[in-house]
Amino acid sequence: MSKNPPLRVLIVDDEKTLRVSLALALREEGYEVEEAGTGEEALAKVLAEPPHVVLLDLRLPDEDGIEVFKKIRARTRDPVVIMMTAYGVVEAAFEAVRLGAYYYISKPFGLDRIKELIANAVENVALRREAESIRQIKLGDRDSDKFLLGRTEKMEEVYHIITKVAESKSSTVLIQGECGTGKELVAKAIHHASVGRSQPFMVINCGSLPANLLESELFGHEAGAFTDARKRKLGLMEVAQNGSLFLDEIGEMPLPLQTSLLRAIETKTFKRIGGVQDIQVSTRVLAASNRDLRREVAMGRFRKDLFFRLNVVPIVLPPLRERREDILLLASHFIEHFNKELTKNIRGFSPSARRRLVEYDWPGNIRELRNVIERAVLLESEEIILLEHLPIEISAGGAEGLSPDPTENVANFAPGPLSEIEKRHILHTLQWTTGNKTRAAKILGISRQTLREKLKSYGIPEPEEPAIDPGGQIPIGR
Repeated sequence: MSKNPPLRVLIVDDEKTLRVSLALALREEGYEVEEAGTGEEALAKVLAEPPHVVLLDLRLPDEDGIEVFKKIRARTRDPVVIMMTAYGVVEAAFEAVRLGAYYYISKPFGLDRIKELIANAVENVALRREAESIRQIKLGDRDSDKFLLGRTEKMEEVYHIITKVAESKSSTVLIQGECGTGKELVAKAIHHASVGRSQPFMVINCGSLPANLLESELFGHEAGAFTDARKRKLGLMEVAQNGSLFLDEIGEMPLPLQTSLLRAIETKTFKRIGGVQDIQVSTRVLAASNRDLRREVAMGRFRKDLFFRLNVVPIVLPPLRERREDILLLASHFIEHFNKELTKNIRGFSPSARRRLVEYDWPGNIRELRNVIERAVLLESEEIILLEHLPIEISAGGAEGLSPDPTENVANFAPGPLSEIEKRHILHTLQWTTGNKTRAAKILGISRQTLREKLKSYGIPEPEEPAIDPGGQIPIGR
């Protein structure tokens, strides 16, 4: 088995002692390390063989570090650039990050801190670039998040079916999967890949309308067909002529209307409500459901003949928990989307946040993941999404640990005063945050002062705060 080549790091600083200390520490971690003392030397090394990471000082003897960064970016986007700056002088570092540098670190810094930062930068940038380059089925504007994205075998199978069914003008497709798995995206992908892509793509949610309105929405009506029908209305099956009609939540459609839909699909004709004339259509029908329609058929709630007519081409979307390799790709893609939409500059995730994102079961699937990332990008001011920026059900161990049924596991339930339960919960949360009261208070949903008052009332000694930087200090830097 071939081994991946080591990552290359270029250290750019005129302080030789700093370069030597850093180089020694990084080589011990398995990195290949080069050094440069000037901007000119750094640029020459980058152009000769671009490193994976550049540690770039803001103050160089021949040139400003930001100008060196601009020259690097003008020639290549490959290296991840981390700016190094003197303590308290961060304005220029902020400017570099705004221009595209990954992050900045103030001197003096700990060896453990810089190692962690490099490893995290490489991981996050690799995810972002893979999300950009991996196979995608485009549904619209490249700057939108309207993409199917994934690299798992199950998603490759979905892509293959989409490509094949798009070649047909009329084959019906039944898309099944849990809520939030992207069923409408698949329907749009089929439409946009088909010869009728320039024709309308119309959507009806069968679960959001009463039966009479659903029938009118589907087939239209003539003037006077019923009270308030003052003029003719075209149904979406007619509006989508030569295009696609997507029937979302088809399992919610009433049985009598299922009969009318089956006839329309079979004969490619229908009558408007109150009409006598057959309307000829050439509209592809795409349907979706989060229910098991075979079970619905067995229960008598869905017509067997309609099921088999829709199920000509079945597509089953896997839940996100069955494609965990795609979670970070999708999360990185959503970061890029919301960075642009919200004018933010989030660079990725901390290692603990990445780990919990992958471990969490995502009952709401991709929709839930998208909402979590939007919230974190919108509300947080850090350049990196940390574990504590994620919702409590994710950061503290996942919703799978919370029983939705209060009667479950009653045999193991030990009743006691509410104060004892709260005390125990506070202690466990402090242990989980290794004594960090700020993080514990955030997880508990209370202020730090309230937490301190509760600790005092329960007779719990306040834990010592953990050290901010456990690494050894490098006492070099201007």
